[in-house]
Amino acid sequence: MIKIVLASLFLASAAHAYVPTVESLFRHGSNPDVTGNGISLTMVVKKMGEEKTPATTQDASLVQDSRPEDFYKIFITHNPNDSLKIAQTRYKNATFSESSLEHKIYYPNFTSYTVKTDIEQLERGLFFSLINSLTLNNGSHMVNYLKQLGVPVRLNNELINREKVEFLADYKRYLVTIAKDRNAKKTEVNPMRPDDREARERAERIMNESMYTDTKQVKLSRDDGQIAWVVNAGPFEAVFAYKSRDLQKIRYKSQAGELEMVCKDYWLANGTHAMPRYILIKSLNGQSYQVEITNLRHYVEKEADLVRRLNNWDQILKGKESSELRPEFLL
Repeated sequence: MIKIVLASLFLASAAHAYVPTVESLFRHGSNPDVTGNGISLTMVVKKMGEEKTPATTQDASLVQDSRPEDFYKIFITHNPNDSLKIAQTRYKNATFSESSLEHKIYYPNFTSYTVKTDIEQLERGLFFSLINSLTLNNGSHMVNYLKQLGVPVRLNNELINREKVEFLADYKRYLVTIAKDRNAKKTEVNPMRPDDREARERAERIMNESMYTDTKQVKLSRDDGQIAWVVNAGPFEAVFAYKSRDLQKIRYKSQAGELEMVCKDYWLANGTHAMPRYILIKSLNGQSYQVEITNLRHYVEKEADLVRRLNNWDQILKGKESSELRPEFLL
């Protein structure tokens, strides 16, 4: 009963002139919680149109690759302490079979600080922050990476109304006390209905305040004629559908050019969790790609199974060399 009362108060408070935070929007809240600790994402990547001059002379990932499409899987293992293990594999063809495996890369501790923020790597950092958001319902990875890029965004725990949190904690203690001893109502002061006038006014003021500080970076606006939540934070912009909060696009402007990622045609990729079927990417150098998500799988990953799979990949790839260069947004 106490939990129900507190949840009702929290929701009523959150609904007051509610504006979501940047982290909350990137949480991909329309999806149910992820139950298994293992995730695999299957992707077909196509280069669209002709290649333009690289943004920097060091940008070696823009290819001389003649293949019309590439085949990738991303494997994510997430642990209770929020640490991630990420593996990316590349295949010769759409069978995604072990015999067609031609490259793998593995990060045993992947965080928002793993990928650097220089021009050569920021596309990779933003893409994997996006993947983290879509697959794990986690907005903090994106916010942390944006902060490293100098974008003036903040995490929810940096925006939370501490006075309100403490006030609700006091009210919870009051509810627990009177639940244990009904006679305690005679001696305990209800923080929501104190006798003192100033205390009552303070309680009303606190309950009328938002749970998070409004940074003015998120506004309800229109995009392509549709009502949407629009994020504007310095060089970064993002658009989310109003009701579902599905991410529609992100755009980041740098001295080297503009990066844009557009998410289209959301579908239940594993029957329960929505993912964009296509992510259209325009890189800093003007090259366009289409990433098609063809499968999403959740499973329980044991450490021994992960080690066995990594060793198996190493055996398959022994003696093989992959000369094909990967798009700049992939590992």
